[in-house]
Amino acid sequence: GAFKLLLERMGIPQITISPYNSKANGVVERGHFIIRESIVKACEGNIAKWPEKVQEAFFADKITISKVTGFSPYYLLHGVHPVLPFDLTESTFLVKGFKSGMSRADLLTLRMRQIQKRQTDLDRAAAQLTKFRIRSKEKFEKKFQKRMQFGPFDPGDLVLVRHTEIEKSLDRKAKPRYRGPYQIVRRNQGGAYILSELSGEIMREKYAAFRILPYIARDRKAQ
Repeated sequence: GAFKLLLERMGIPQITISPYNSKANGVVERGHFIIRESIVKACEGNIAKWPEKVQEAFFADKITISKVTGFSPYYLLHGVHPVLPFDLTESTFLVKGFKSGMSRADLLTLRMRQIQKRQTDLDRAAAQLTKFRIRSKEKFEKKFQKRMQFGPFDPGDLVLVRHTEIEKSLDRKAKPRYRGPYQIVRRNQGGAYILSELSGEIMREKYAAFRILPYIARDRKAQ
């Protein structure tokens, strides 16, 4: 039939064994047992969900290194390692439970959970990201507290605006690093400043406090 023609075209030898021959089937069934155990564990007690887990189980198995070959089936087929969405948006790397010496069934179960991208994992990722950002912000403000702000500035003060996009460029030495002078209009509740041109036109853009520096005129009377 068509299957036999496919085997011949792909150069795959087919070995026919007698039915119910557990010794001959052992090599194949061993892999099936691991897949089955992974699906059962991924169902977490609700075995009726097993059809939803089959595709994830087989995909997880194909991207996991084989003890026999030392490569994943995916790598042997495509010649490259699979690129999985391991980023904060997917939060797949935040799945807990990975440890040295775990069984292959347990490993595949966790890989399946990575692929599932559960909402609980996404929520935990968002909470951890928010916590990390707040901690990072507090650490940054504490470290650069004296350098960040010269204010608070009052309405009418003349200031310069730090050109942060130029400071990050490689050829920044040849470019102006500050813009201005401008005039302080007010400070909003978040701490950012509203500025205006010296002729009175108010800018729509808000400027963070760390970008504002006092304008020191060479002739003080000019202020």
